[in-house]
Amino acid sequence: MATLTMKQQPACLNTSVKTQTRLSLSTFFFGLLAWFADAQARAAHRYDLRELDDRQLRDVGLSRAELDRVNGPTFWMIR
Repeated sequence: MATLTMKQQPACLNTSVKTQTRLSLSTFFFGLLAWFADAQARAAHRYDLRELDDRQLRDVGLSRAELDRVNGPTFWMIR
């Protein structure tokens, strides 16, 4: 059985700590940005649903009570 030394490892496995940190920070910030974009899209959809009347809500299979429950206070507003 042969053992690998640093010279025999593939270049993709021989990354520095600085490169790994940079990758993890960029992954974190892009993930955070994606989360904010998703939250904004969900808020826009909730706003659009609030604008529908009862007949239109029935067409999409929702009731006003369900809509009020979904559009209730956000988790940071609940005490």
